[in-house]
Formats: sequence, C-alpha cells, structure tokens
Amino acid sequence: MLQYDNKNWFSFIFRHGSKHVEGMWWSMLFMGLCTAGLIYLNEETKWLHFEISSTFHTVLGIVLGLLLVFRTNSAYDRWWEGRTQLGALVNTTRNLAIKVKTYAYAKNPDLSSETLHLIYAFAYSLKEHLRDEDYSAIIEEIPSQYLNEFQKFDHKPNFILGKIAKNLHQFFQDGIITGEQLIILEKEANTLINVLGACERIRNTPIPMAYALHLKRVLLIYALTLPFGFVGQLHWLAIPVVLIVFYTMVGIELIGEEIEDPFGLDENDLPVDELCVKIKANILEIEKY
Repeated sequence: MLQYDNKNWFSFIFRHGSKHVEGMWWSMLFMGLCTAGLIYLNEETKWLHFEISSTFHTVLGIVLGLLLVFRTNSAYDRWWEGRTQLGALVNTTRNLAIKVKTYAYAKNPDLSSETLHLIYAFAYSLKEHLRDEDYSAIIEEIPSQYLNEFQKFDHKPNFILGKIAKNLHQFFQDGIITGEQLIILEKEANTLINVLGACERIRNTPIPMAYALHLKRVLLIYALTLPFGFVGQLHWLAIPVVLIVFYTMVGIELIGEEIEDPFGLDENDLPVDELCVKIKANILEIEKY
C-alpha cells in the first residue's frame, strides 16, 4: 500500500501515477487516434460526416454515472471491510498473546512460548492463504515441530488455529489456567476464526458477473461513441475533451477493479505484509517482558 501526503496539492497531483492509470495509456492513445482520424475524415476530406446528438451521451452518461457510483462504493466497502478485519486481527492477536503470557507463561514457559509463536504464525498463514501463495516465504514463521504437518495440511490457517486451541486446552488440563480463563482465551481464538472467515468471504465473493459485464458493455458503448458527440462542435479540440472524459469514466472502473480484492500485492491494496511484521514484533515484545 502506498504512503502519501495529499496536503501538498501540486506535488500530489503530479506524482507518478498508480498502476491503474498506467494501464490506461494504450487505451487513451487508441481513443486519441480514433478521434483524430474521425476529425480528419470529417474536416479535411469531407468523406464522412456523422454526428451523434449530445442528448444521447447526456442520458447515457447519467445512467453510466449511477452504475460507476455503485461499482466504486461496492469496491470501497470491500476494501474498508478488509481493513476492519485486519484491524481486528491485530487487536485480537495482541489480546490473546497478553492473556497467554499473563495466565500461563510463568507455569509453563515452553508451551506458552510455542502458543505465542503460533499466534503470529497464524497471521502469516492467513496472508498467504488470501493470496493463494505456496507458503514457502513463511516457513521460518512456523514452529519447527509442526512444519511437516503444516506442509501436508490443505487449509493451513485452520491447522494453526487447531494447534492454538489444543494448547489452550492443554493449559486447562494441566491446571495452569482455570475454566473461566479458558473461556476468555477461547473467545479470543474464536475471534481469529471469525476474521479468517470474513477475509475469505471478501476474497472469494466478487461482484456478480452480470453486473460487472453490463457495466463494461455500457462503458464500452459510451467510450466508442464519445468522439461522434464532440467532433462536429469542437473539431480538433474534441481530442483533449474526449480523452479527459474517457480518463474519468474508465479510471473509476479500473480503480474499482483494483481495490475490490484488497489483500493482494497491488499498490492500493491493504498493507498485509506490514501488519504481519507488526504482529510478530508485538508478540515477541510481549513474550520478552
């Protein structure tokens, strides 16, 4: 996720564009060339004279604007809910680590240390799970005694949560914690399960295909007919006008596409890697003191 300062208008506006904008350059070049060719045929050769009434784009633009607003709001809601769940992940791992350290560390430091290790290992496994990665980058974060089982398990975050639950129950069986303390610890562990499920829901449930397809079709019709609405009135000035409108409309759609899956590696996605590093540092600090 990019860090930025939007208080300085000029440096912010003219900073290097994000990938969604960079992906538009060829489309904008195509639109500019098409508009220039249409103007040439209309103005210089008089071979083609075809103009669409501005009413067409006014009406279609209103409908398209409503579709784009819904598209953007839907994508941002997914992005923000993802950030909310990651915030819950940070808070819950801290709470669980603090309680394990307070309730059990003095009586069984080995099992407590293992449990703390599993807590931040869960954050790393969740990150790779949401990105469909091969987990090779986080092998060092997994307790060595569980590594073989971890690699064989299909749903690896579930494996980590199962080991955490087993350790919490072991604390209770050994008389290290009371029944009330076990309930408190299990409540925190259940919150981690809820975070996992919510993140999977965001990751695996895109907007309905019919809606996405209809929006793209309408946007394509609007973009391809746009030059015909300006050539007769603006002549060669139609080129920058068409490009500005095209940049605005298509840019909104591309932003929605980028942020609707907030756990990836795009520059506008959520800082999952940084949060995992923070969770690990926090838990190791809790264990130390």
